[in-house]
Amino acid sequence: MFLQSTSSNQLQLTEVKRQDIKVIVSTSGIFTGKDTASLHFKSSGKLAYINAKIGDQVFSGQVLAGLDTQELAIQLQQANNTLRDKQATLDKVLDDIHLFQYGNGGFSAVGSADETVTQRQLRTAGEVARDNAYDSIKATQVAFQDTVLVSPISGIITKANFFPGQVIGATDTIEVVDFSQAIFEADIDESDIVKISLGQKAEVILNAYGDKVFQGAITEIIPQTRTTSNGATVITVKITLSDQSIRKIAGLNGQVNVILEEGKNVLTIPQEALREDNTVLVQTPQGINPVKVTPGLRSDTDVEIKEGLKEGERVITNPPAGNQFGRSSNPLNGILRSFRPGRG
Repeated sequence: MFLQSTSSNQLQLTEVKRQDIKVIVSTSGIFTGKDTASLHFKSSGKLAYINAKIGDQVFSGQVLAGLDTQELAIQLQQANNTLRDKQATLDKVLDDIHLFQYGNGGFSAVGSADETVTQRQLRTAGEVARDNAYDSIKATQVAFQDTVLVSPISGIITKANFFPGQVIGATDTIEVVDFSQAIFEADIDESDIVKISLGQKAEVILNAYGDKVFQGAITEIIPQTRTTSNGATVITVKITLSDQSIRKIAGLNGQVNVILEEGKNVLTIPQEALREDNTVLVQTPQGINPVKVTPGLRSDTDVEIKEGLKEGERVITNPPAGNQFGRSSNPLNGILRSFRPGRG
């Protein structure tokens, strides 16, 4: 409510009231699950099969997709052939040199000081070639393993836009989200992170659910800064929500208020009613009088008053500049008498 004059000047009044007050840090974020796995093949290839589609529930260790392995099978056979060849070459080196030199049982001298430099060079070259051929077999076997995608977690497939026969690259991913816990991920500006700690309560509003408030608590603070697209430095925190009925859709946008402090049923006035010297202009039957108060918690809009005011008293929310107001010579009293009640 306010008093309005015929001029452009106006005094706005409001009542001191009791309400809950919260000191918060506000930011935006997205809804997700406890864990997220983004899976991709290490190399490109033709997709041979895919065992899951978007929305399917999968389990840890479940095979999700695989690449065609025909070319790898040929490479493995060639690697085995090369190993046989290199092993035969090495055997011949041993037969031609060591067995001839030392006779039956002479292989115990292989690698001893009795070898000549030429013999050692031939043997070493043969062993290296054989070992390299063996390593080629192991590398091809590993490549076979990499043609299969296995889910490391249980969850729901949220991304898998592929079909058998399609050639996919190393950047194409299948995504699995574990929704066993409802998690809201939010980015806290680095200037506010010192105010944030594990266990703090949080209130989340998801755009998809209108004004419904979901209660939660901070359960993880990622110990790494990140730079956003607009250049801000932020730290990601995870908030576990108590309501498990939220629809399992990763990426739902929302906002969160992290509650730093709160007061229940305390006296409050609007922030703008409190002047820099911690005085408030109070309406009394004798006029407008300045009153010294003791402020407490401050929210974005209100401030707690611990001492100095009573519930129901009326204070000016747009006090004029100036610090000296006496009961008998209050310049606002004359102004107030020239005002008439207006709408508000």
